[in-house]
Amino acid sequence: MTYISKLLWLAGVVLAAVGCVKEPTMTFEEVEQRSLEAWIEKYHPELKDNLQADGGYYVDVLDYGVQDSTAVTGKDVWVWYDFTNRDFDGNVCETRQWLTAYQLGTYTDHTHYVPVFRFSGKESHTLMEGTYLATFNKLTVRNKTTGAMEDVEVRYGTRLRLYMPSTVTTSTAGTTSDGGYEGQYALDDNKSIIVDMTVYGHVANPVEYEGEMVDGFARLNGGVCTDHKAVDETKASRRHVSRSEESEETVDTRPLEFFDGRWHQPVDSLEHLYVNYAYSPATTTFKFENSDDAHYPDEGRYNAGTTYSTTAGVSQLDDVDSRINKALVERFGRGITRDEVLTADSLKVNATAKVWYIGRFLDGYIFDTNIGEVKEIVFGKVESVGEALDFETRKPLDNNYILAWNYALPTLRYGQWATILTVSTYAYGLQGQVGTHTSTTTSDNSAYYDTMNYYNYMNYMNSYYGYGYGSMYNNSYYGYNPYYYGYDYSSSSSDTTTVTTTSTEIQSYTPLIFQVFVEE
Repeated sequence: MTYISKLLWLAGVVLAAVGCVKEPTMTFEEVEQRSLEAWIEKYHPELKDNLQADGGYYVDVLDYGVQDSTAVTGKDVWVWYDFTNRDFDGNVCETRQWLTAYQLGTYTDHTHYVPVFRFSGKESHTLMEGTYLATFNKLTVRNKTTGAMEDVEVRYGTRLRLYMPSTVTTSTAGTTSDGGYEGQYALDDNKSIIVDMTVYGHVANPVEYEGEMVDGFARLNGGVCTDHKAVDETKASRRHVSRSEESEETVDTRPLEFFDGRWHQPVDSLEHLYVNYAYSPATTTFKFENSDDAHYPDEGRYNAGTTYSTTAGVSQLDDVDSRINKALVERFGRGITRDEVLTADSLKVNATAKVWYIGRFLDGYIFDTNIGEVKEIVFGKVESVGEALDFETRKPLDNNYILAWNYALPTLRYGQWATILTVSTYAYGLQGQVGTHTSTTTSDNSAYYDTMNYYNYMNYMNSYYGYGYGSMYNNSYYGYNPYYYGYDYSSSSSDTTTVTTTSTEIQSYTPLIFQVFVEE
């Protein structure tokens, strides 16, 4: 029995119970609520006492979580949690799990299958309404072991299954999900859904927290420089030759101090924005793993998918990185060395610079790049040929790029590799970036339809004037037919081309790392 037929049957039961003497006057919400109640009574009677008055949804507590951890309930916090939404027939309409998406045939290598990070607070929230109610409020449920009614607070490790009417799913649940999280079916409007959710932790101050994560990453990969300031106005100028013309340029004469493998602040006043000036794909390998700054073991959990998964205890991320580094060196070279820093031109020599980049999350996942060889390695194909980005060097803050680039790139030199490590304050901030997953289909060209119209016209003339009249008239009066009607007539349509493009979601308060190469 499909969900629609179940709903109609249950609605009939509800209406019949009202009576036939007086025509019932119930809203859709009332019908849906009674139908949900009847469905629970039929299929999950053990949950009938778990109805939550605020929202009218039912709760099944699958795991109470780590009891000595701080509860999320009643607090203004940002929460990491996984969820999968299904209709009452079991069809998935949205999921954050890579394996579920893979089984459904909706998995993409462009999608970062990690717990979602959203705000749960008293005055506002960014969770789906029903999951917010279950997260912020105390849940009243019957204990499966003792049979007693009890209050449950959501905390780290809590797993819930929610049976929710459409009134608390919002009209967008499962219908506007994008970026590869979609299931095999979109959820129709005004439909009840079943949500499986797992809480992986929470944090009250995401700005402070991501600063800790950035510092932790830097410590794992060379350390943070605290010895000297990034800018020293007392340093003298030097003379150099650039493009056959001798000129004088005011430069920082201490680049060797920055070429030590540690992370340096390009601007002293900007906290948690770092550059590793000594990075080279020929010599540097990053450690992408949770640092000791992680509050919860699974908060940064990455469901690795097919590209970065671990097989027989060996991470494929190491193999992916090895192949990427080899491709980068083959195309761009190892970059300037420590001995070449003082003779390399700074970006201010020219008005613009060409930038090649790889954008990553701190778990190693590549969310964007303009380097074709990297696209081939990570995504298995090149959907669009990448081009170097133009960076304005004279007025860097006028560039239409993230602030991390506008502050960090001017401190580099032509021919240099570097990595930029930044918190979201200088990247995509609170808003993040919405993922997209769209398909574009190229329809048959107009020449095909012109040809069909012409054939229909010829058939009409032949049937009206006699066979051959139309052919004779057109060939003698208009000349050779294809010349008049257009080139490339065909009795069959052109091939249909479907191009699917996906951009990766960047969540709120997400720190990033960029591997960049700068050339003239």
